[in-house]
Formats: sequence, structure tokens, C-alpha cells
Amino acid sequence: MTAGASFHVVTVGWPQVLIEGLCTDIAARSKARFSHIPHPRHVADSWSGRAAAGAIRFFRETMSEKLPLADVHLLASLEQEGVPTIHNMLLGDRVVCRLDYAQAQRYATFIARRLLVLYDELRPSVVIGGFDSLHGGLALAVARRAGIPWFALHFSVLPRGLACFCDRMSPAARVQLASRPRSELGSLAESALHQFEERKIQAYAYSPPRRSLARSVSKIPTRAASISRALRKRLDREFAQFVEVEARYDPMAALRQLRLARRARLAIAATKAVSGPPSSPFVFFGLHMQPESSIDVWAPFYSNQMWVIETLSRCLPPTHKLLVKIHKSDVSNHSGEELARMRSFPGVELVQPSADSRNFIAKADLVVAIQGTIGLEAALLGRPVVLLGESPVAVFPSASQAGTLTELPRLVRQKLSEQPVRRDEIVDAYASYLAPFLPASHNDWTRKVSEQEVEAYVRLFEELERYLAVKSGRRNATN
Repeated sequence: MTAGASFHVVTVGWPQVLIEGLCTDIAARSKARFSHIPHPRHVADSWSGRAAAGAIRFFRETMSEKLPLADVHLLASLEQEGVPTIHNMLLGDRVVCRLDYAQAQRYATFIARRLLVLYDELRPSVVIGGFDSLHGGLALAVARRAGIPWFALHFSVLPRGLACFCDRMSPAARVQLASRPRSELGSLAESALHQFEERKIQAYAYSPPRRSLARSVSKIPTRAASISRALRKRLDREFAQFVEVEARYDPMAALRQLRLARRARLAIAATKAVSGPPSSPFVFFGLHMQPESSIDVWAPFYSNQMWVIETLSRCLPPTHKLLVKIHKSDVSNHSGEELARMRSFPGVELVQPSADSRNFIAKADLVVAIQGTIGLEAALLGRPVVLLGESPVAVFPSASQAGTLTELPRLVRQKLSEQPVRRDEIVDAYASYLAPFLPASHNDWTRKVSEQEVEAYVRLFEELERYLAVKSGRRNATN
């Protein structure tokens, strides 16, 4: 692989805000060539922006294209080691998972066939995809079939402003592009840990905005525009159901959702739940909000969180309670019946969604995490951690990866009896955890990326090019 413009980066499934607000600036400063296959919601006859027309290819050229018949043999042929199964891709897509299975297979067939054509046309040196949605999983699967390297950007949460590449649909599949001095990593880890201990930095947790009359009134123009777009896209109805909830805007469905959300909020308010850590021994487990890639894509076999609660309850000794915290951004998705079922399992108590998770993590005898930041926070505080999903947090001395279900009770007993780890051990593990990350930006695309951050991304892609060149050279030498 030669340097410069012969290094062809193709992004797949990125929204226009990322292509126009980040990639165009990176491309302007980089020797590499960038092309884009935008999110399937975009079509050629409605695209306008800064990116050069020749640098954009679309899943659909027009809004009136029809879905092909399902090709289950093609879809099955894409499944291989390191690639999610097609069914996990379908269930991990927040829109497609709610639709008819036969229609979803047709849509998956269309995406897969289109990617085969576009990859052959563009001849990418590397594909940069994402963790979300059906097209994200298929972008990886088709790239593997075509022998094209695939990566997704992964961003740090503690501290923010760093990014790395993963070569599978897992945060544990982080690739270390460049070797950094251990002293530099140690200083970064020490500084970040100190700030975390002092609560000067903390993991970001999304919380939905409070509803108010003023806010509802302010949303009227946006909702009116959504209805207008839906009416204009009647020809696009077949495709729109897979990519845009707003394009299927249904006033009655919206009212039903509001009614269910209100019922759920009343249910949690009426449910017995603790707001602070108890004095008795307990194990802490925080629910993920769903649908969400951190669980539906990164840990699909643990996406049934009711089953996870029951499993943990069965594994705990009677000396300990299992405290389950509802995610503060997901309250409206839990009915009174679901909350009652959670509390029906032996030893299970609920934690108020508004409670500070940090207080529970700090006093828990054991923290159990599927994915997300709770496991990392617990490991930074030196608390024993059991990781259910594949996670990079496993590098910390207090963290252990769960094995088979039959071994989980033994692992829980082992973790409950472990001795505390030393702070210097935590710092050393944190340095290893941070090693794959390089300077970039926080993944908040509502703000403009600074010039300094754009330059950092340019260097990040240069490191990726060097990494692939070395890897290709080693492979050629072996052959």
C-alpha cells in the first residue's frame, strides 16, 4: 500500500452532519482520498452539501426504488467469525427490529447487494463504518467477504476527547495504531483517575429534557416539518419505514406513546425503590437504555435484561441483595408489570432512576455490567466487577469476564471474597486501557469540531494508513 491519495477511505452509513461537518475538513487537510456512502435515508436527488459530488455514492439513487426479493442464501453467506449474525443485525437496529421479518430480509438483501456493487466500484483501501443499525453490520460483513479492512471509530468516555478504531463490532476489538511511551500513558491515567476520584470528570449519561408547555410549543415547527416530509415522501414509503421514524409520523401513535410514557412514570413513582445505598451487603446492576448499540450490538446475547436480572438473582448468595437501577433516560420503557416482575426475583430491589449511580458503585460489594460505563467506573474505584459482555475493562485487576452460566455462581462468590486492589495497580491498568486511544474529539456532533481536533483526526487516519501498510507488508512477507 502506497501513501497519499492512493489510500482511499470510504465511510459507510455516516449521517450528513458527520460527512459535511467532520470528514470534509479532514479530507481537505489529508493526503488520503475520502469517499462516502451516506446513511440510507439520503438519496442522490436530495443531497446538497460541501462534499464533492464525485465523492458520494448512495444506497438509493431515487426515492421510488423498490425492494428486491429476499436472498437468504446471500445473507447467510455473509456470516463468518468476527461478524454478527444477520438476526443479531436485524434485532440490533432500533427501527428494523420493530418491523415485519420478511420485509426486513428484503431490506437486508438490498443493502448487501448495493454494498457489493459500491465496494467493487470504489475499491476502498479501508471502510470506516459504525456500530449502529443494520447497514452498519452489513458494511462489516460485505467488507470481510471482499477482503477489505473495516474499522469503526470508538470514543473514550473517561476522559473525553480521545478516539481509536475497532476492527469488530465490539469495544474490546480496539486496535493500537501507534506505540506511546508508557510514561506518557501513566501520566494520562494518573491525571484522569485523580479527576474522576475528585468528581471533576464523570461519564456522560443522557437524560431526556423535561417536558413543559413552552417546550411543546417550541417543537410545533419541527413536528410540522416532519409531517410535511412524510407527505412529500409517499413514493419513498417502502424504504422510509426502515430508516426514518419521522417519515412514518402517525399522530395517533404519538399520542399512544405519550400515554404509555406517562403510565410508566407513574408506575416507577408508585414502586418501592431505594434512593441511596443500604447499610446491608449488596450487588449493583445498572440497566441499559434500549434500543442502544452498547447492548443490542456490543452484547446482543444479553439484550434481554429481564433474563439477566433473573440470572443474577439465581447466582447471588442470600447474604446479598441485588440492587437494579433503572436508566434515568429509559424510565418510560418500563411498565408497572415489568417493574413488579423485576422485584419478584429473590433478593432484587430497585433503585430510583434519579439516584446517583456513583454512590452505589462506591459502596457495592460487587458491580455487574453488561457494557457501558458502570463497569469502567467501578474498576477505577477498585470495586470488584463481573463483565457479562466482551469489554476492554477486563484489563483492570478487579474486573473479571464472565464465562459459562453454570460457572457464574462460583465467579460471584470469588469476587465477593476478593481483597481490595492497590491504587497503583489501577493506574497501571488504566494506562493499558487508554493505550489504543489517540487525541480526537468528544463524539458530540451538535458542536463544531475545532481546527485542532480536525488536525488530530488527520493524524489519526495517517496512523491508520501506516498500521495497514505494516500489516499488509507482514502478510505479503508471510505469503
